[in-house]
Amino acid sequence: MINYLRKRTALFFLILIAFVFTCHGQIESRFVEDSLINLDPKKDFSWDMSFAFKSMNVFRGLIPSKAPVLSTQAGVRYKDFIGGFYGGASFNGGYTETDLILVYYRPKFNIRADWYYNFTEGITNIPVATGFFDFNPDVTRGLLDFMVTYHINHNLSIHSSTLLYGRDRGVLPEDAANQVQLRRGPQRYSQYFQLQYSWYMKKSKFSAHVGGSFSWQDFGGPSFYGDRPGFNDIGISFSRKLVDTPSVTIPIKVASYLNTLSNNLYLVAVIQLIDLSSLLE
Repeated sequence: MINYLRKRTALFFLILIAFVFTCHGQIESRFVEDSLINLDPKKDFSWDMSFAFKSMNVFRGLIPSKAPVLSTQAGVRYKDFIGGFYGGASFNGGYTETDLILVYYRPKFNIRADWYYNFTEGITNIPVATGFFDFNPDVTRGLLDFMVTYHINHNLSIHSSTLLYGRDRGVLPEDAANQVQLRRGPQRYSQYFQLQYSWYMKKSKFSAHVGGSFSWQDFGGPSFYGDRPGFNDIGISFSRKLVDTPSVTIPIKVASYLNTLSNNLYLVAVIQLIDLSSLLE
């Protein structure tokens, strides 16, 4: 019994240490908040493009790629509207993704729609990718994500994401039971909510967040994020600009995520390599 308690205590402290010395690394395509809006909010038009290296790719407690990833982000802003794309590929060739992004941005809130398209083999029961512009929900590898973020105050924000269309569909029960070729069931409309608190210390930013998910189609059933409702994304993060000059900006982010649905803990590091809009001025 004593050894068991010691193991549990040791595990608790290991998790605690990981959370303290790492940070929120759910590094999605965040060029909107981190780049375009901050370039010059007084200008009607601005653009930016950057490259980043990730030790792995984590998306709301899920792992699109365990291998290191090189990603590209680019976008243009005209007044309150932003359009852009995100592209990522792993070093081992096992993961490739392209996302299209549209945002309506206000300082207090923003509304955003993303079309995620993952070319990676083995992520669905459809063996061959049918194409970026194939919107047939029975075969597409795409996902339409509708998001709203509201900033309650300078430190606290709430984020909502609803998967409205695409491959957010389970396998038909009769196919799974009879071991026949799998067909997709109805749209699950997976919902993800996140509450995030951020605080600042000189040139550093710390964030802590709690994210949970469920399915609007079946409140107690599986969703895109897990086999049941629950907290799939709990984390804490640290970000800082290693280099910050008028011509070169190199930010880093380190992150830790805990997914209680899969009982996994992830550590992620990201460094942004080039900020072209600043470099070319």
